[in-house]
Amino acid sequence: MAGKLKNCPDCGKIYVDTGTGMCRDCYEKMEDQMAEVCSYVRDNPHSKVKEICDALDVKEKLVRRMIREGRFTMDGIDFEYPCEMCGKLIHNGRYCENCASQMAKDMEKADERAQEKLKESQGLGVGMYSKNMGI
Repeated sequence: MAGKLKNCPDCGKIYVDTGTGMCRDCYEKMEDQMAEVCSYVRDNPHSKVKEICDALDVKEKLVRRMIREGRFTMDGIDFEYPCEMCGKLIHNGRYCENCASQMAKDMEKADERAQEKLKESQGLGVGMYSKNMGI
């Protein structure tokens, strides 16, 4: 199936979406920026996100995305950033272990409630009924 025509969120050009979320030129520019960021962080391992952005003139969103994707742990660099739920400092992913396990428990409870409601609704108003004619 052919990709959809979209406008690039960075430059506004029309492009065929292949799953990158941006035109080829902007994607290549982003890949180059990612390589620069990795190189900078290797040379300056204790840099803050703001320092990286200022030094390389890249968007903070790009650096945070790289951190969430675990791009720096592959290079042996240890970053800490806040959990999106509670703010506890974490090294990878979006949520700390406690928040992730709590969300999993909440999802299990919600699934159980949905299953119970489904069981309760089965048989109520469903199917065909016949009148008992006393035969």
